[in-house]
Amino acid sequence: MPKIVDHAQRRTEIVHALWQVIYLNGIDGVSFRSVAEAAGISIGRVQHYFPSRSELILEGCRHLVDSAEVADLDDADASSAPGSAAAVSALREFCFAFIPSGETMRIGASVWYTYVARAVMDEQIAEIIRASDRATIELGTRLYLAAVGTDSSVADGDNAASRRWAMRMIALGKGLAQEVMLDERSAASAKEILEEELTGLVAP
Repeated sequence: MPKIVDHAQRRTEIVHALWQVIYLNGIDGVSFRSVAEAAGISIGRVQHYFPSRSELILEGCRHLVDSAEVADLDDADASSAPGSAAAVSALREFCFAFIPSGETMRIGASVWYTYVARAVMDEQIAEIIRASDRATIELGTRLYLAAVGTDSSVADGDNAASRRWAMRMIALGKGLAQEVMLDERSAASAKEILEEELTGLVAP
């Protein structure tokens, strides 16, 4: 009986090896050989799934975006009323998701910042990151509206204010994440600051 190959799993394993290479050596250290060695497979196997180095690097960025763990209202309790505990919890989880706590999250954040730096000179990577940023703002806006007990079909002015709030919190979260990555602040301290911004805005 022929062996069944899970090609999606194989691609994911190669991408994880790619991240390891980027974490240790940066994007300039990426080659078919370095990724193959990190994955423990042949160079030909890597080339079978990714014909070019650039496509491998781009897929790593796409995969990083797709696997980002942020709270979505649907994951909390889409059927609950606006202002519910589930909606408030989803907003809090969304804000905290920016803070790298634990070694795995720190490695992921390091790889992400490497991609962000490369985006300055690589338009394809830049577009992936811009699309991710836009989706993050939209998600933050929806979660905020739900947490404060406002339906998503609010007037344009209220929606614009909610969007500005989401943008401010995202910017704050990213800034605090940088301090955590540089060991200027603990993850717990960063979350305390975010919690202060949430206090009074939504019920604990």
